[in-house]
Amino acid sequence: MTDAMDALFLYAQEHRIRPLLNMEPEFIHVVSCLERQDKSFRTLLDEATKERFDKFLDEQALLDLFNERAGFQIAMELAARV
Repeated sequence: MTDAMDALFLYAQEHRIRPLLNMEPEFIHVVSCLERQDKSFRTLLDEATKERFDKFLDEQALLDLFNERAGFQIAMELAARV
């Protein structure tokens, strides 16, 4: 992505995505359920497994970021063609 696209992507992440998600009726419920399940699941893990699981989640978050950036880049390219 270009520097301008990076700046737009960061702005969208910081200022636009959460307000849009909050408009979804189920979003808050899903977040709440996920947090409860995470807490419950972690009680079953020893420290070494928690650490390994956290590393897995970090990699998953990075993969999600790459997917979001690709989607944003595609949206920008499509918008430029309109």
